[in-house]
Parts: sequence; C-alpha cells; structure tokens
Amino acid sequence: MSKRILIVDDEKEILDILDKKLSLLGYQVIKMASGREAVEKTQKYLPDLVLMDIMIPDIDGPEAVRILQDDPVTKNIPILFLSGIIAKDEGPSSSITVGGIHYPTLGKPFTAQELLDKINEIFNH
Repeated sequence: MSKRILIVDDEKEILDILDKKLSLLGYQVIKMASGREAVEKTQKYLPDLVLMDIMIPDIDGPEAVRILQDDPVTKNIPILFLSGIIAKDEGPSSSITVGGIHYPTLGKPFTAQELLDKINEIFNH
C-alpha cells in the first residue's frame, strides 16, 4: 500500500508539480489550497504526511495544524511545513513550533531532492 500525502498550497503550480513528482514516485496525493479544506481532508483521509504551506486562505497553516493537534485521530499525523517566508539560509533543520510541537520546515524555493530527503527523513524517523 502506497503512502498517502496531503499537499496544502494556494499556488496551483506548486500543487501540480508536487502532485506529479510524488505520484510518479508511487505516493497517493491529495491536494488542496485552503486551511479549512486541509483540516477536513486530513480528518477524512488520514494521510501518512501533510505538506502544509504557512500562508494559505481561510485559516493559515499553523492554525490548521492547531486544529489537527486537538483531534485525537489526527494529532499524530506528521506535518512538513513548506514556506516562502522561511529563509532558505536557515538550513535544513529549521522548524516551526505549533502548540509546543516542533515541525520541520522546508523553505521555498526547494529542489525536488530536498523535498524527497525531508519526506524520507520523516517516514524513516
């Protein structure tokens, strides 16, 4: 059974590129553009990983994650934040803290290999 990755980003180009790349690698991809939809789809599909942009419509990424943390069914789903507001030079170990939990962050722009390395790191943790 392939792993399911939910991608949340308000930039259609990024959604499409990530969908294509991850699908080719055998992942099941679910994509959406808003925080509210991210919460609903995460609760419905229970993905193995959520790639969450920080600046998205409705409710921002960190607020969506706070809602997921409060749900016993979704609170342990891994989150990787993707963001253009995180400086690329902060390095691969940068993170965002939400509700006392540190989540890894990948600054935009990132390469496909950087993303895959982060995903593998999360799945092999």
